Amino acid sequence: MSLSQGALTVAEGHPAFITDADIIFNNGRDKKDFVLRTTRDDIGIWKTKHGVSMSPFKTSNGGAQKWVARIDKDYWVFGIDATKADDIFAAVKIGMNCYDARASDLIKDVYVKNLNIENESQIDRTLLVKENKKLYESVCKAILQAAKLLGVQGQLNFFVFSNNKNPKLPKDELHVALVSGGAESVETDSHPYKFDVGSNDGKRVFKDLISHLHLATLKV
Repeated sequence: MSLSQGALTVAEGHPAFITDADIIFNNGRDKKDFVLRTTRDDIGIWKTKHGVSMSPFKTSNGGAQKWVARIDKDYWVFGIDATKADDIFAAVKIGMNCYDARASDLIKDVYVKNLNIENESQIDRTLLVKENKKLYESVCKAILQAAKLLGVQGQLNFFVFSNNKNPKLPKDELHVALVSGGAESVETDSHPYKFDVGSNDGKRVFKDLISHLHLATLKV
């Protein structure tokens, strides 16, 4: 029997700081039956960074071979570059098999938390904002293209957790990037959220960071 309500997360880090894919606007919660989590790092790099015990397996669903592991209750797919439609396509195909789900059950709600380019500490702030705008624009385009490849039609929701005053990508610049990536509309929840966040290199933890939820509505 196919479960019906899922979500996809991109650019995950340590499992202790996973993106909460149950959160919706107005401090609401929409409990998902399952969540497919993806990370940019290849499995070897990810294990070195985070030291998490797991039993991974390799699968070629969707054409590209990817490492997959079940961590706690969720399946994770490694080596997924969220700026590449083919990678998102491959991850969703794997998730469909793991969860006995439809493509639309996964890709219609996509979540990301504090997405930034790599080596951000080495980049000038002005250039960092510019590069992060390109990153979000590329992710939006990749989600749309992956949905088309999967035969999914209708509305897609891209939920982004990012502080409105984030110096790496302020709210207005974030919204410009999402619209440039194909979003028909972008809204910001008035309710702030608080999370612990791990750094990209896995070496630091930032406690109780304030974040805001932005919703980019995409149409296929």
